[in-house]
Amino acid sequence: MSKIIPQWLWPRLSHSSGSSADSPQEKWLQSQRAKVDQGSWSEKSNVALEEARRIFDAEQERRRGADSKAGLYLAAITALMPILVTVFPGLWDEQDNKAMSVTLLVIFICALIYLMRAGLWALQTIKTSAAAQLGAGDIADCFSSDRPEEQLVRQLLNAVIYNYNGTNQKISCIKMTHEYLLRAFFCFVAFLAVQAVWPVAAWAIGQIHNEIVAPLMSCIQ
Repeated sequence: MSKIIPQWLWPRLSHSSGSSADSPQEKWLQSQRAKVDQGSWSEKSNVALEEARRIFDAEQERRRGADSKAGLYLAAITALMPILVTVFPGLWDEQDNKAMSVTLLVIFICALIYLMRAGLWALQTIKTSAAAQLGAGDIADCFSSDRPEEQLVRQLLNAVIYNYNGTNQKISCIKMTHEYLLRAFFCFVAFLAVQAVWPVAAWAIGQIHNEIVAPLMSCIQ
């Protein structure tokens, strides 16, 4: 299917083996975990804790931002779809020019398909997924150790590493939602352009035929 339909017409995510233990992504995550576990921040633990909190908050913000955008897009698509469906039956009945009607129907159906796919990607974005979050017990364990700040740094950074795949998946899904919404927008622009240009083009072609082509054909005959 990917060879038949081009990427610019129907965007797709490349399916990488990110869940495999031998994948480059998983190897990179394992190396990051090893660096965190072997790291020592005893001399500047305050700086390390501040940076760990900053990174943790940034990843949480990325996750919340993707969920928030997906919710807004899904609400807009849900509100827009019933309005567009009511327009659909009149596209064929109200048009005398059947060629124009067919063109408008094809463009309109493409726009609806893109909107529906964007909605599915938005649903995929806000789907509940596992995420690491420090709880009261984790903080209590950190401060029960000999080096509480250093242990808290490790807990925060390990949570960030654990959440990388899930957060990146949400970002990928919201980007796919953008791609399909953009194509739906272009379809609606094309729909309006056809409605505006087609009658003028049909009139111009008729005039050219009547004023130029028909006299030339009669002369040739």
